[in-house]
Amino acid sequence: MAARDQFLGLNEEEEIVAKNLAARVLLSSVTYPLTCVRTLNQLGYEPFPLSTGKTLIVAGRNAYFLPNVFSYANQMAHARGLGVLFTGIDSAVCSLILQGITSYKTKKYIDTYYPEIGGKPENENLDEKDLTDHQSFKRHLRNAIRESVVRVVTVTVARPLTVVMIRQVAQLIGNETKYGGVFSSVRLIGLEEGPSGLFSGLVPQMCGEIIVVFGTAALLFAAERAIVMSGMYERKTETSAKEIEDLRKFSNFAIPFVVNSFGYPYQVVSTVMAVVGSGLAVSVLPYAPSFVDWHSAWDYLTPYGLKRGSRLFLREQNGAVSVGPDQQLYASNKHFVTSQFAF
Repeated sequence: MAARDQFLGLNEEEEIVAKNLAARVLLSSVTYPLTCVRTLNQLGYEPFPLSTGKTLIVAGRNAYFLPNVFSYANQMAHARGLGVLFTGIDSAVCSLILQGITSYKTKKYIDTYYPEIGGKPENENLDEKDLTDHQSFKRHLRNAIRESVVRVVTVTVARPLTVVMIRQVAQLIGNETKYGGVFSSVRLIGLEEGPSGLFSGLVPQMCGEIIVVFGTAALLFAAERAIVMSGMYERKTETSAKEIEDLRKFSNFAIPFVVNSFGYPYQVVSTVMAVVGSGLAVSVLPYAPSFVDWHSAWDYLTPYGLKRGSRLFLREQNGAVSVGPDQQLYASNKHFVTSQFAF
């Protein structure tokens, strides 16, 4: 049998990882304008007029709404040009590639040298129906602990690039040009602020990642055991097997989606902390107070800001509202001066 031709000198497993990473990079690049808009939202930048409507579209109470992300992106592109929506994409792509490589290498490393992190690898090849509740719990807990180790290492290694991306986007707010290319920006932050600047906002990001990992593991454990206790496995019919497979697929999709909402506030705080010490307009008064640590940022954002950018549509403005020079209504965030893009 002829030997398989290697792709870029990679073995079969590494080739699969590389192709999956390439697909993620492509998808991330295509959807990057949404990432750019969300970053501006998380920083509290809402320069466009509010609209009024019902909280449930046609029912519910009257409320003020910020532009949905697509309207926001369209208005930004109209004001500054389409290219503004891709500000920071170089750093984002580099960060994603570094995260993918680090995640793969870290997982392989702990699998090879530290297989007992989180507990002994017991019952790894057994189906869920063949496990007791205790055995299933131990397996889910072990996987969560090991996944949290991988996530912590990954976000730590990639944090400097994440900080650069956030700052590249943040400087749009004050029409600044301090941060240019990826590596020149990393060097600039290192020279001006040292490690504290390169890793600013790391702790809340790690907290959010760990919450998502363990929250997802807990709910998946509950879902798996609920399926076992329902007796569906005992029917042993083709229809039952398909129903079980569909339920598991739904759980694997829906549960992380739900749990991510609990980790999202930490992502907002992490983004806000990434610009602290940068000297950018968004990091100082009147845009925002100077935060001593991420706890003070959390306290500041708690009333209305911890969910900034969490929705694509129906983005209700819960904070103060002010009348702009054009007699239209705008979001008026405390310590934050809303301004129009320069045309």
